[in-house]
Amino acid sequence: MSDEDLYLRFFHLYRITEEDAKRIASNEDHVTFLAEVDGKVVGEASLHKDGEFSLVVDRNYRALGIGTLLVKTLIEEAKKCGLSAIKFYTLPENTPMIKIGRKLGFKLRFYEDEVYGEMKLMEKEVNINLATSSSP
Repeated sequence: MSDEDLYLRFFHLYRITEEDAKRIASNEDHVTFLAEVDGKVVGEASLHKDGEFSLVVDRNYRALGIGTLLVKTLIEEAKKCGLSAIKFYTLPENTPMIKIGRKLGFKLRFYEDEVYGEMKLMEKEVNINLATSSSP
């Protein structure tokens, strides 16, 4: 990944080492999905137990729907896990992520140094029993 890709993914320039990748992959607080094209990994999306997710797609494979497909996969996984919401944080200059959020119906909040996106997955059901009485 390019330096810009790493910056947009981690909010700072961070070159992940093989040891870091193994540590992250073995952590059980998240699930990760990969997108492959011709045997090459071109995208990665991770969903954490609190509903926060991250996404990165190789710049040579953007605008092909890979990011959207990965986020849709995360939404379905979050529903299976019983999460009530799924959310992301990104930088204001991360236009591809903001576009995906808009396209999929995330509620977006723009701040000076970040964008927060959230999608409610399950609304709590409220059962209301109406009692009627007859007056003689």
